[in-house]
Amino acid sequence: MIANVANLGRWEWFKLSRRWMLWILLAFAILFAQLAVWAQFFSYQNLQRTGGELTVPASLQQQQGRVPRTVACNDLLSGDPARQPTDLDPQVVAGLAAQCRQQTATLPARLSRAYDSFTLPGSLPTALGVVQTLALILVAILAASAIGIDYGSGTLRSVLAKGTGRWPYLTAKLLTLTLLTGLGLVVTLGTVAASSVVAAAIAGAGPAGASATTWSDVAAALGKAWVSILPYLALTTFFTVLARSSAAGMAIGLGYYFLEQIVVALFSSLFTWFQSISDFFLVRNISAWTQRPGASSGFNTVGTLPDPTQAIIVLAVYTLVLGTIAFLLFERRDVQGATAG
Repeated sequence: MIANVANLGRWEWFKLSRRWMLWILLAFAILFAQLAVWAQFFSYQNLQRTGGELTVPASLQQQQGRVPRTVACNDLLSGDPARQPTDLDPQVVAGLAAQCRQQTATLPARLSRAYDSFTLPGSLPTALGVVQTLALILVAILAASAIGIDYGSGTLRSVLAKGTGRWPYLTAKLLTLTLLTGLGLVVTLGTVAASSVVAAAIAGAGPAGASATTWSDVAAALGKAWVSILPYLALTTFFTVLARSSAAGMAIGLGYYFLEQIVVALFSSLFTWFQSISDFFLVRNISAWTQRPGASSGFNTVGTLPDPTQAIIVLAVYTLVLGTIAFLLFERRDVQGATAG
């Protein structure tokens, strides 16, 4: 049984590795991870250059027709008249300078957090926060395509007719997709590590206390990101098998991600009791499970997120229930010819 699944998995990898879709999806993950790192790098550079910025409403500007703009605290506190805003009342400038002096006390900590977010090892969880959000969408596309393609082309019937068991067949596909997801995360983090070294060399020595993230934090974030994708893989597999179509599985997998967030945002603002119901939704529990203290998860976080312990239990239930039903449907239903979908 194990040897059969391993052999089927090897052939599944052979097929997937020769499809452009797999490599295009990986390229998207790498690109978004790089954007996350370099966005943090430029944010740090801006914070160093300006010392923080304050927004000046249009109503406080002397000339009419102006729009809100920002002023740098380093300019306000420099004492150089040439660097002071000339279109603001002196009292307004004094008030802004007072706010900047209050921010000066927290500036070292802000610089430290910003530096940690694009240098090793802190850049890895930062990138994971973006990639893990995108990974749900990418995995939905890949899983629906990998499982549904045999329905659409009509090759599933011929494969099963040769004696390939249904459970080993689907198991091999899901294990291959699971391993590819983990490998994709590792490869993406490898590119992030390389760019982080470059960014750190450009930025120079960091502020004191910049290494707030540890390598154990990175391992925990990677493990959580990988585990959190499995329920969504089960969801996409279920709908692909149910509809016998890669197009339907892909559409539902992608649509559910956005639909849940819209529903939670809308109904939570209308009904206070909806918060309790939404705490058992799939994407919301993925958000609760992967979110780091003090960090944004990238998901819709309306209201208070569920407890991480509850989240992992809910995700395990989703994975087991959806996966079991998908296997039962795949085992018991007749296999038709090509569906072209």
